Amino acid sequence: MSFKKLGFLSPQKTLFLLCDVQEKFRFMNYFKEFSKNVEKLVTTSKILDIPLIVTEQNPDKLGKTIAELDIRHAKGVFEKTKFSMCIPELGRILDNEKNIESIVIFGLETHICVDQTCLDLLDTKKYDVHVVADCVLSRSYVDRDFALERLRSAGCFITTYENVIFKLLQDKNHPKFNEVRKLVAEASQNTGFSKL
Repeated sequence: MSFKKLGFLSPQKTLFLLCDVQEKFRFMNYFKEFSKNVEKLVTTSKILDIPLIVTEQNPDKLGKTIAELDIRHAKGVFEKTKFSMCIPELGRILDNEKNIESIVIFGLETHICVDQTCLDLLDTKKYDVHVVADCVLSRSYVDRDFALERLRSAGCFITTYENVIFKLLQDKNHPKFNEVRKLVAEASQNTGFSKL
């Protein structure tokens, strides 16, 4: 008998992927609000010691990861030209991190790099893939909304940063609860999300 995956998250079995949140994308609607949401997940990865992988798409043209995001604790920051984050450097990390069962992805753009990364990860049949809806953005709301619908139908869990944080904490008695709770004291920033 097979059981449907339920999307649990455990800090010891989770990897965060930050996809291409770079300087040249600042023109996008709701970028400021989006980046504040993303910052909370990046900070959570540091507090809860969850491995963080960062990519930068063609940084010579699109710039580096925005300065507001402190990614010094990242396990790796990799330049890429491929749209998917599934590049050899990520493959080597996943090969070495045998305990990883869940991957949480957030960044830009939902319908291109995030989409292709998720499909590549699902295709391995090794990981639960969680897409953080209030931490992904596209230039067009239509592109974002349809990408999220497509990813859900492909098998991704569509979630929010607050849901991810509380799934990782699991208990108010978690030793880092008070530190992380400060991140969710302010509600998620509106990123122009319409519906699913």
